[in-house]
Amino acid sequence: MKKSFHGAALIAAVLILASCMPNVVPESFQLLGKREVNFGIDKDTIPVNRAAGPVSQLLIVAKFNPVEVHTIRVFFEGGATFDANVRERLFVGRDKLIIDLPGGARKVSEVTFRYRKLNNAVRRATIELWGK
Repeated sequence: MKKSFHGAALIAAVLILASCMPNVVPESFQLLGKREVNFGIDKDTIPVNRAAGPVSQLLIVAKFNPVEVHTIRVFFEGGATFDANVRERLFVGRDKLIIDLPGGARKVSEVTFRYRKLNNAVRRATIELWGK
């Protein structure tokens, strides 16, 4: 009985804390994709859902653990690319990185990130890519 009570109390505490976390993503943005961040410096690509419409801004947030984003390369449909050197630290529930894309609203096919997770926690971080 004690174990189940403690387990239920822990779950309730986590849910309460999660509901108190500020939402750093405005409602006008749509989720384009996400990727789990490995340990150390890494480079990953997030393929963008084909159903996503054209975007003129990207928004990047970290979930579960903080992440330092070094560079971003955006691949547009049609073959054009855009590079951004950002070197930005994103702390969970607090920071967001907004990138204005050149050339008006266009469809993005994929985005490549070079980043690293900031702490050595066992749980991996996730980066989410949003567009508007």
